Amino acid sequence: MVNKMNWNGYEIYEPPHRGLLGDLTRKQARESFEHLMEVRPRRVKLLNRLLAANGVELREDDDSIQSAEDWFRENVEEDPEAPGRLKPAWYSIVNDIGLFLGTVLISRCPQLYWEFYVYGKKNMAYQRHVIMGFTRVDNSKYNVDFDLGVASYGHRVVAGNRSEYGTFVKMLKSAEELA
Repeated sequence: MVNKMNWNGYEIYEPPHRGLLGDLTRKQARESFEHLMEVRPRRVKLLNRLLAANGVELREDDDSIQSAEDWFRENVEEDPEAPGRLKPAWYSIVNDIGLFLGTVLISRCPQLYWEFYVYGKKNMAYQRHVIMGFTRVDNSKYNVDFDLGVASYGHRVVAGNRSEYGTFVKMLKSAEELA
């Protein structure tokens, strides 16, 4: 299948430091977090422009979020050099979708906020950008990592599981219930 996606000048996100965030020094990881938070509005605008060029209007309502997921599921590509992984450009889109979903969640639940997670080096969220501030859980360190969730979904899609539907909205609804 030839991907006929219109990239519309989409710019790949380039963090200030390369590597897994959990493997970076605390200083490097914090700089990466601060940079990402600074460019977050621009990244969401780039995502919006990319989706618009491909016939999807990105808004904060569930129907629009589902349309974004449908677009993602139909277009995400596997890296032929690393089966099971996404083509590198798609990790930038995953990041932007994660930022968008986090922004939507915070809009819906204003007590939530972005956090640079530093609680436990063995935690999957270690030194990552996550949403925190949940009040309906006992664990004060409870967090949601949309970037990781979207990436995992992308991996399932390229592995051939295209039957999943409503994952992005379900992620938001589950988080809202715990806010």
